[in-house]
Amino acid sequence: MVRTGPNRTEPDITEHLAQASEQAQSGWEQTITDMRRMAADRQDSGYDTVAIPAGDTTPKPPASGDTDEWGFSHVIPGNYAAEFTEMDEQADFDETGVYQAQIDGLAFLVTECLDHDEQIAVFIAGSYKLQFAAPLVRAAMDRGRMFTHVQKLDGTHLGTIEHDDPSAFFPDPEQIYAYEM
Repeated sequence: MVRTGPNRTEPDITEHLAQASEQAQSGWEQTITDMRRMAADRQDSGYDTVAIPAGDTTPKPPASGDTDEWGFSHVIPGNYAAEFTEMDEQADFDETGVYQAQIDGLAFLVTECLDHDEQIAVFIAGSYKLQFAAPLVRAAMDRGRMFTHVQKLDGTHLGTIEHDDPSAFFPDPEQIYAYEM
């Protein structure tokens, strides 16, 4: 503890970082638990499901021009690659649900991609630092769409899903812009 005034102490930076790390771990664990529950609910309703915890999620703004190489880039474990690819090839995703929470500058999200006709539901959980998201938010809101890219750790691209409503991902863009550095 650091003394900050008469009879007052506050946690030092090490304690603050430890607390933030515990909150981030707890947030991630809750995100995975929620994703698995949502997938189980869809499966109980007759959907083929896959619930994938991304090892890394990066908000990628467009480098230049109007390309599809922007959106959330999720790196997934290799043991989910075949199942994701199979479902992605069968599906024409017509609905997206985005569920998210924020803790200390981190966003935790679950993206649910649905094909109601084929009864396929793909869930991808990820987390990212809000301070890096503002350029992506601007691009998505300006262009009126959003993308989810899925790849393996070695860079192998497994698929891209287009979403026609970026506000599902960014319901309050101003809140994210506040984290911009």
